[in-house]
Amino acid sequence: MKYLFVAVFGLLVGVALAGVLLYFNPLSVTAAAPSAAGRVLHYALPDDVLELALGADAKFFGQRNGDDGLWEETIDRSAVLGLVLNDATNQPVALASRLMAVSPDSDLLLRGVLLSDHWLVTIPGEGTLFVRADSNTWPFLKETLVPVWYLEQPWHGPAEYWPTVGPSADDTGIVVGVAGALRGQEGSAVEHYRLTALDRASGAALAEGELHLDLPGPQVAVQE
Repeated sequence: MKYLFVAVFGLLVGVALAGVLLYFNPLSVTAAAPSAAGRVLHYALPDDVLELALGADAKFFGQRNGDDGLWEETIDRSAVLGLVLNDATNQPVALASRLMAVSPDSDLLLRGVLLSDHWLVTIPGEGTLFVRADSNTWPFLKETLVPVWYLEQPWHGPAEYWPTVGPSADDTGIVVGVAGALRGQEGSAVEHYRLTALDRASGAALAEGELHLDLPGPQVAVQE
């Protein structure tokens, strides 16, 4: 599990290396931090990971997928995580399953390396949310993973990223309540990462993540 953070993003490296000539592309920049959200769910990588499965074509270079890899053609370039999500006091409040894959809308010249993210978040006593988000991972690859992990340059961390860039027009993800008291609610989501350790020699890769949710209230009529 010590390679978890870079393993998840390892599925992007093949695409990123193809864009060496675009390395300093000013159009693929980090998304700006959003305004305050109504709710923030926290998690630590790798501590709050329940399970990780990587597709056969998404493994981190040099890493074996094991017997539980994703071999089906439709998901063999994806990564799936099970996560515990915590509140501000670091108490568990939700469980999430998360499917990630390189987006076909990735464009190293204009948009960067996009990751399509699909969450199913269950909050006991409240219900279940579906979250769909696009993240631009090019700043992380360009500034951190490639120089430190592949070019063996020293890392000057910690580093913070607000990668969410869509699919909404305001560069946020989409949230829909699908079960329980949350059913019928619609809102937006953004993610924030703080990378706290990255050392190739020791294999250390640690990060803190936040899922910011803004749910203003029911937007869809619920039929009982």
